Amino acid sequence: MNKLLLLLFTITLAEFTISQDVKYYGAFEQGNLVIVESENIEWAWINDQKLSVDNEKVFTLGFDAKETDSKILKFKHSGGKVTLKKINLPIRKYNVQKIHNTKQQFSTTPDSLKVRIKREREIAKLAQSKIGELQTPLFRKGFIRPIKGGRISSVFGSQRILNGIPKNMHNGLDIAVPRGTPVLAMADAVVNLTTDNFYYAGNYIVLDHGQGLNSMYLHLSEILVEEGQRVNKGDVIGKVGTTGRSTGPHLHWGVQWYSKRIDPEHILNIKL
Repeated sequence: MNKLLLLLFTITLAEFTISQDVKYYGAFEQGNLVIVESENIEWAWINDQKLSVDNEKVFTLGFDAKETDSKILKFKHSGGKVTLKKINLPIRKYNVQKIHNTKQQFSTTPDSLKVRIKREREIAKLAQSKIGELQTPLFRKGFIRPIKGGRISSVFGSQRILNGIPKNMHNGLDIAVPRGTPVLAMADAVVNLTTDNFYYAGNYIVLDHGQGLNSMYLHLSEILVEEGQRVNKGDVIGKVGTTGRSTGPHLHWGVQWYSKRIDPEHILNIKL
């Protein structure tokens, strides 16, 4: 018992003495990304997942839109001190969006297209498996909105009910603008994937921003980058269209930490 009390006291003292050296960017909430920075972090874990710590002593962690279980964030500082942080994610309420009288092609998937859709999912899954290989935090210059202006036509987390049929949660932000509107990279990145008119997403781009952070730009009319290309925040990477399963010109902007769904609007609140 005495040893346990001594251990808890040591951990608490370590957190107290060096917590002022740790900076957290972002909120510990569902659908959020958190960036942690400190000059003396050697390694970091969240539960049993090891996190990538860059030479700049930065690491990221994200929480899926529906994630509920409590977590322990643990990181070691030079000198052997360890900081523990318990994370309890508050439940977030999302909107329900009912859309009536949509065309049948937008509420059901024809059997004749299942082979095509499976092949496209395999391509996307292969590209997604490479997320995390890039450990450099290219996002350090911050984030911008990929579209200037426009109308938000669907928000992150909303559930769409098409012709009375419940669909999956909307995992991005839809911005309605005219066809041909330039689409900008939200942060520095390497192009992970470009596609040619996939059934659901149409022409789309995936950018890898490092440490598991990636972003997606769907339904494009044109793609102006190539896989493996390095892009900077604000570079034009494509143009808005209505390719794929889309009812009108708009950009679907998605953000993920590995495969966890992150609210794009919350990304813009992170000021590095």
